[in-house]
Amino acid sequence: MDTNLTDRTALVTGGGTGIGAAIARGMAAEGANVVVNYSRSEQEAHDTVAQITSAGGRAIAIRCDVTQSDQIRSMFDQARAEFGRVDILVNNAGRVFGRQSTEEMSEEIWDKTIAINLKSVFLCSHVAIPQLPEKIGRIINISSISSFSGKGGPAYGPAKAAVNALTRDMATELGPRGITVNGIAPGIIDTRIHREGTPPDRYAEFIKAIPLARDGKVDDCVGIAVLLASDAGSYISGDIIHVNGAMLVH
Repeated sequence: MDTNLTDRTALVTGGGTGIGAAIARGMAAEGANVVVNYSRSEQEAHDTVAQITSAGGRAIAIRCDVTQSDQIRSMFDQARAEFGRVDILVNNAGRVFGRQSTEEMSEEIWDKTIAINLKSVFLCSHVAIPQLPEKIGRIINISSISSFSGKGGPAYGPAKAAVNALTRDMATELGPRGITVNGIAPGIIDTRIHREGTPPDRYAEFIKAIPLARDGKVDDCVGIAVLLASDAGSYISGDIIHVNGAMLVH
């Protein structure tokens, strides 16, 4: 199975931490040049770049608020200046702003949640699509189990559900160019979002609901991302692939 990504460039939003960092390292290990995007996690982004380069790969870190179209255009310009083109876009950036009910959530928090989790996917894809090469261009959107479970709150879950719909729409739109678009919907993954935002007792309850009897690790999301980015995944498009230990069977 050919998952080699040599001479291709992957841009990973939110690539300094968690799932994004793991995907960045995984694609670099397959030979890709990697652009590690970050907004707040500067040190972590540079650490990810250092891990890639120390292993013999090529990577740069670029600060960009992926809810701002002018900054996104600048990021892609920098990526092309360094590596020539962008072949693979991984829309990974996302954030949860606490856990509130519909009654409790403010309009400001709703808007911020939609912006980072949904608007960013549209804006980055909007800039990337004219640049992606035919046949090998790839867009991979990181969704969430929350988009299916009805337990993601009044903003995060709906934002990720909209990402799923956008993924399918773009797959249909870009298919004639040979560009694939897919989503990955992780379940309970051991990331900073959970470590900082989920009480330990609630996290333990999550684990009890997983048939594989463990939480996921960030590296559990890497294999499918590499497959989707590679020639081996060239006939997979318009799908949302679950990585959740059978917590939710869809």
